[in-house]
Amino acid sequence: MTRTAARPWRGVGAALGGSLLLAAGASACDTGKSETRSYVSVPDLFYLRPYGVKAASDARTTPFHVRARDATTPSPHGRYDHRLTVDASDAGGAVRLKIVGMSHSGPRCSGTDRRVVCEVEGEYDSWSALDRVYPVAAKGSEPGEGGVVRFTFTTEDGEKHTARSRVVVGGPAVRLRKAGPYEKVAPGAEITSDLVVRNTGQLPVRGLGVQLSGGELELRRAYSNCRYPEPYKGQVAVCELPDVRIEPGETVTLGPELRLRASKTRMDGSFTRAVWPLDIGPDKYATVPEGGEKGEGPPLEVVSTSRKGGGTFAAGSVATTVLLDTTSDFRVEEVRTRVGKGRVVHLTVHDDGPGDPGHSRWLVFTPPPGAVVTEQPMDEIDEDAFDPHCRRDGADYMCDVGNLPPGRSRTFDFTLDLDRAGEGRVAVKERDPSVDRHDPRPANDSAKVVVAP
Repeated sequence: MTRTAARPWRGVGAALGGSLLLAAGASACDTGKSETRSYVSVPDLFYLRPYGVKAASDARTTPFHVRARDATTPSPHGRYDHRLTVDASDAGGAVRLKIVGMSHSGPRCSGTDRRVVCEVEGEYDSWSALDRVYPVAAKGSEPGEGGVVRFTFTTEDGEKHTARSRVVVGGPAVRLRKAGPYEKVAPGAEITSDLVVRNTGQLPVRGLGVQLSGGELELRRAYSNCRYPEPYKGQVAVCELPDVRIEPGETVTLGPELRLRASKTRMDGSFTRAVWPLDIGPDKYATVPEGGEKGEGPPLEVVSTSRKGGGTFAAGSVATTVLLDTTSDFRVEEVRTRVGKGRVVHLTVHDDGPGDPGHSRWLVFTPPPGAVVTEQPMDEIDEDAFDPHCRRDGADYMCDVGNLPPGRSRTFDFTLDLDRAGEGRVAVKERDPSVDRHDPRPANDSAKVVVAP
């Protein structure tokens, strides 16, 4: 019996490093989610990396995934009393089987490049197993060739569960053209971004998935063939375009173009776009939310096709930075105290705006000479358990200001024992010195901490 999991590409888990393949779909006598039924589960459709193509030049990195479970008489961990048989006899000459064995007690998989038998536990997952077998493209195979590989899981009692996977040499591989960054954008202004997709694979794209996320910007166009999941309040669009066809080497432009509105205060933000072939699914690290109502605007569709495609193209999720044409003025003020024990100094940082740089600043406190810090700002990490909020950097205390919106301030209190007059310093410092926040008054970024006699 064969079943296909609904939307099998959602929530794809972590993968083994350096693997050769990318899966799509799942077939099994059970999907593997039931704890009361035995099953073996494999991808319905699987694209094999062409023979001789290195991993670095191919985006397909999710490995072939086999799961099996004996729910009736499961064996304890470490007892290999079940069998997994992999048979590629019906897959044609384009497909071969490859064994990976890392067990210290000897190989548990044996056979030929057409049929392999593995001794396995009653609960098996090829992504974590030391010994596994998976299909690969044979030498001399051509894109589009392939066939069916059969997987049989035999329990200790002789009960058999079978699943089949159709494997194909080559496959589609979509890339999205990068955009931006957008700089000196007026606060609250609208911007547009194109959606240009190229197929760099060996086989045609037959159906395209798209995900759009506004991030700190507002999505201003709601496509009628995209759904907008409720928790994201219109800020995430998931689109399935089953009629899109992109031949190998071909580039298509989707339209109408993406329209977004920049923040009125947030100085730097970004929006993201991602595309994938529908029969493969998105990047293995992607999260694609379920549900949502369709938009009320025009449909997202192919508006032009070309064999050319200038620009830089990237796989997976592509983020684009948007920088506002505004300033951000953080300031600190001089603090005065006197010699003595238990003196409390209040170090306050103000955000006068108008731009909001987000989580961007340290408050740096350099105590006066001879000062002993007896108390400092603390964070409660558990009930009656605290850690210092500020970290030491030599003689300085580096205090994370956090997200401080325009018009707000934050105070850090230190208790000092002071045995002499002198001067310390308080300053505001960029967390990332490579970012220009356009501070219009850098002179007020530091001030004295004065200890009078």
